[in-house]
Amino acid sequence: MKPAVQCVFYLSILTCCTALIHDLKIRHDNRKKFFIENFGFESGGELHVTIKNFRVGPGAGTVLSDKDKDKVGFVVKRSKTDSAALVDDGSEPVTCPTDEPPVTEGDFVVQIDKPDAAGSVTEYGKVIKPGDEGFYNIYFVSCLSSPVSFELRLEQFNVDAISGQRSYLSAGEAPLPTLYGVCAVVYLALLAVWAAQLVSHRATANRVHLLMAVLLALKLGTVMFEAIQYHFIKTTGSGRGWSIVYYIFAGLKGTMLFVLIALIGSGWTFIKPFLSDKDKKIFAVVIPLQLLDNIAMIVLEETAPGSQGWITWKDIFRLVDIICCGAILIPIIWSIKHLREASNADGKAARNLAKLKLFRQFYLMVVTYIYFTRIIVYLVDATLPFRFVWLGVLFSELAALAFYVMCGYKFRPADSDFFRLADDDDDDGGSDRIELEAGAKPQLEHERQ
Repeated sequence: MKPAVQCVFYLSILTCCTALIHDLKIRHDNRKKFFIENFGFESGGELHVTIKNFRVGPGAGTVLSDKDKDKVGFVVKRSKTDSAALVDDGSEPVTCPTDEPPVTEGDFVVQIDKPDAAGSVTEYGKVIKPGDEGFYNIYFVSCLSSPVSFELRLEQFNVDAISGQRSYLSAGEAPLPTLYGVCAVVYLALLAVWAAQLVSHRATANRVHLLMAVLLALKLGTVMFEAIQYHFIKTTGSGRGWSIVYYIFAGLKGTMLFVLIALIGSGWTFIKPFLSDKDKKIFAVVIPLQLLDNIAMIVLEETAPGSQGWITWKDIFRLVDIICCGAILIPIIWSIKHLREASNADGKAARNLAKLKLFRQFYLMVVTYIYFTRIIVYLVDATLPFRFVWLGVLFSELAALAFYVMCGYKFRPADSDFFRLADDDDDDGGSDRIELEAGAKPQLEHERQ
């Protein structure tokens, strides 16, 4: 089976998990405490837990004995922010579920019913009362010396006080379908403006400008299908297959963004018509890592947090993403260095200094975008109250929009000092162009045609 077909096949399997109705299967797990899931509940929201086939020990295991009933269970803790979910992740000494004191009045324990009955089913339901709103974080806690296996079905939803309709999105995520819908309209308008620029300035447009249009189209598809996905999750608890389309667009958009930043940073089609060997090595490292990171993050997002190694793998692939972000800065630094050397070595210092200024600005824009979206937004998400989680998404989308607009403005194909200087260089024979070989000028002219 070809890799692309395999990817689509795996995504189709994961789609059945894309919901706020979670099915978690644990097999022979020795962990004493781990985080399963959290959800922001408003007053009137409902939490339903179903536990099946709880077994103790390796292999087929045995049923939970009556004397061990108090040593294992599911602890539900209420908090006001999302950060509390992973802080209490089992790093502290484990206290048996029934002995663990409640931190707030909303904390409670779900124990295993009928411990002596093989294949028993434990069902628990709770309606959130006024004053008990917040994040409800669910943990599995075990004081047993043997591994455990079980199947957990978790259904969480809020209920509209007026219409009585269920909303399977957390309280802070309820505005996301509208937010992403508005973003789709904005990017559609931005794509139309950029397309008009390309049509009206064909003479100065080059391949990077066309790739910018492709990136905008992919970003438009990403936010549009994410809005559709969240709409169906909100109303039915499942993405209904729209998750496949969303992840395809999100993966392509993420890869295209990194490729485009690296191409602009290397000066391709702007200050040179080819990629150097060093540039190609950067692409050979960044693109596979970014593809791996995108696929891995899809798997992690579609896997319940209670799965073994979920937190560790999520941290690892965040680190890979940051490494990719650092790698794409290298071509920009090289271009800045070469332009600085050229401005001191030849007689066209003014032109090269103008190029140098532009690439320095581009470097600052990329660093600011990476720092804000990878670090600041992450920290803000961890401190937002449960009703305002959507603000983290808003900040991230605003940062992306600002970055796209600034890059489009700085590298637009019309009335730009950068392009005017590039044209002047061509008229002079390209003698001051950085790292150009003999015959590069005809290649550049052919490329612009």
